[in-house]
Amino acid sequence: MQQAAHYKCPCCGASLTFGSQSQQLDCASCGNSFPLETLQQLSDVQVENTTDDQLQWQYAGGGGYTEEEAAHLRSYRCQACGAEIITDETMAATECVYCGNPNVMPQVFTGAYRPDGVIPFQKSKQEAQNALRNHCQGKKLLPNGFMDENKIEKITGVYVPFWLFQADAEADCTYNATKVSTHREGNYMVTRTAHFLVRRGGRLGFNQVPVDGSSKIDDTMMESIEPYDSKKAEAFSTGYLSGYQAQRYDVDAEACQPRANERIRQSVAATMAATVAGYATAVPTNTQIQLQHSQVHQVLMPVWMLNTRWQDQTYTFAMNGQTGQFIGDLPVDKGKFWKWLLGLTLLIGGGGTAIAYLLFNMGVL
Repeated sequence: MQQAAHYKCPCCGASLTFGSQSQQLDCASCGNSFPLETLQQLSDVQVENTTDDQLQWQYAGGGGYTEEEAAHLRSYRCQACGAEIITDETMAATECVYCGNPNVMPQVFTGAYRPDGVIPFQKSKQEAQNALRNHCQGKKLLPNGFMDENKIEKITGVYVPFWLFQADAEADCTYNATKVSTHREGNYMVTRTAHFLVRRGGRLGFNQVPVDGSSKIDDTMMESIEPYDSKKAEAFSTGYLSGYQAQRYDVDAEACQPRANERIRQSVAATMAATVAGYATAVPTNTQIQLQHSQVHQVLMPVWMLNTRWQDQTYTFAMNGQTGQFIGDLPVDKGKFWKWLLGLTLLIGGGGTAIAYLLFNMGVL
């Protein structure tokens, strides 16, 4: 069984978690804070007693994981209480289900899985709760009681693996365009349509186009809370993961390339089309894009995931842990909806009747 890393306070021995405000490892017990470098230096000089327990027991039970299941599972020992933590192969940081202390599994990020950087959490758990409340404010069709405290089932800070694609895009686009003019000739209105072949070309630089590298996270939701400021990414250290969940990628860069190419293509097409002005219509006929100086990096991005339940249905929300961008669908009270629709119908009908009565008195109708 492998050992999970657990950051302990050198002063009181309590668990340390990375603070979004202090940008250090904070102790909730004694109030001290420690830079990541200090804790790393301390762990380098400490030698722990690793003597094995001499008591041996033979397990007489039956069953167990299949070979296929076991191939994707990993077992770790919590350094706070000694309990066994079983996770899948992509989990790199989590909480012990027995004692609740944060545990980090640095060996998950070895070799090619080691990220190039990490964007630390800038928004706290309380800010995520407040963002959900603000998201619900003013929603007149929201069911009563939806935002009761007991409806918020879980709030989890997660470091999500992203691939960042950087490249220069050389674009060559052609369009079939038209200009339309109308004039009168005697008793006739004559419309003339002139046809043009329009060509546009140029180079656009794309800096850090993100694509979610985890199959467990909804890609549309992750794109909805963009952008991140990747310039503020720090050199990767497992200390940033303490107190949060973290996953390594299970979708590699090559598998993410089609989505990155599509996002770049859409951006190039929109930019080029915006330059074709002064025409009645402009239909693209050919778009060619060549990438140059392309690079790919892996960075862990901070995300707050919030889950609520309403009438046996789960609603999931996400917040950008760096900027606070918040998204998520809300339930609709059907009774309020029908009342609102009825009121709107009566308002429109009443307004139409009043206008018709006015036009009738004016002799128009």
